[in-house]
Amino acid sequence: MIWSILAFLTLLAGLFVIYPLLRKTPRVQSDEGQQANIVLFREQMSELDRQLADGEMDEQQYRELVAEQKRLLLADESDLPVIESTRSRGAWLLMAGLLLVPLLAFSLYHQLGASEDALISELMEKRLVNRDSEADAQIRQQLQQKIVGRLQNQPDNVYYLVMLARMLLEDGEFLQSSATYQRAVRIAPEDADLQAEYAQAAYFASGNRFSPEADSALERALALDPNNLTALGLKGIRAFESGDYLVAITSWQNALQAIHPSTPQAESLKAGIERAREQMGDSMPSLRVNVSLAPELTADSGQVIYVFAREWQGSRMPLAVARLQVADLPTTVVLDDSMAMPNGKLLSSADRVEVVARISTTGSVAPSAGDLEGASEVLSMKNQGIAATIVIDRKL
Repeated sequence: MIWSILAFLTLLAGLFVIYPLLRKTPRVQSDEGQQANIVLFREQMSELDRQLADGEMDEQQYRELVAEQKRLLLADESDLPVIESTRSRGAWLLMAGLLLVPLLAFSLYHQLGASEDALISELMEKRLVNRDSEADAQIRQQLQQKIVGRLQNQPDNVYYLVMLARMLLEDGEFLQSSATYQRAVRIAPEDADLQAEYAQAAYFASGNRFSPEADSALERALALDPNNLTALGLKGIRAFESGDYLVAITSWQNALQAIHPSTPQAESLKAGIERAREQMGDSMPSLRVNVSLAPELTADSGQVIYVFAREWQGSRMPLAVARLQVADLPTTVVLDDSMAMPNGKLLSSADRVEVVARISTTGSVAPSAGDLEGASEVLSMKNQGIAATIVIDRKL
């Protein structure tokens, strides 16, 4: 809208400038042009003073524009001796002003917009500092109002759309959040995180049910990024609700592999996995493995441990893999088909297996020098009542 108004005013002003330019003008004295410059300068200064008083610009913008007007006035005065016609010179000065006004208006518009962006950024930083304080509610309200106002001028700003959608989701305004996410995904349909968040909001907006919109966004997110954490979590929920517990366990296990095991999110995933296993009962073969570290060995608490089962005297490719940390030891791990490698064989397909626990020095499941390892005896998959015991007691 603002661009249309500026274009109209520019065209209207042009009618008053172009017509005199087309007329033949007589030669006059140059001091008349100097007076015209001074009058024009004073008018422009009055307008700048008014804009400053009305709050349309800040002090820094005011000083910059005043300096620019003074520079133009001095430049025009220095050129007066070589100008032959004051009417011609004055007309060309107006023509320059005609071109300069919209440029200055555009520049001012962008500067004001940039100041709004800076204020939003400042409010976000304040929220981080005052997240748990009484001031957070007021800061949050100001931030949301600023974002809404900015979106009126930039309706396709995905960054602000996502920020607003997340805030609405926090407020429990699920329908508004879902609608805002929908606007964002139309602009950036190839963003997996955005599609997953939209699926989540649509799920809540439908009363914790997977609507066609939620399903479509979820499938799109998984197609873009099969390892997206939000999408994997939602996939597990959808599978659990439909009674497909193996898919639920597999989805949540995959999500669990990508986050720190001691976070609240990880604890929620573990609880969901256990609940899905309880629902399955004895329908899925599994191995329960007790893992500990020998007292004579030491390892950093943050080092990664891989516990995996593989065929006895068969392929060395793991049939099921669990990932944890040294800080979790001693612990009990349950291995099952939900932990299978991508496109790999299932644990339930093997007759006899061995289980290995390895503390990795590199963070990779592949063995390397310096790793600490332990292994179980040969186990029969037909005997589901026995728990294997592994003591990590040797260095590779």
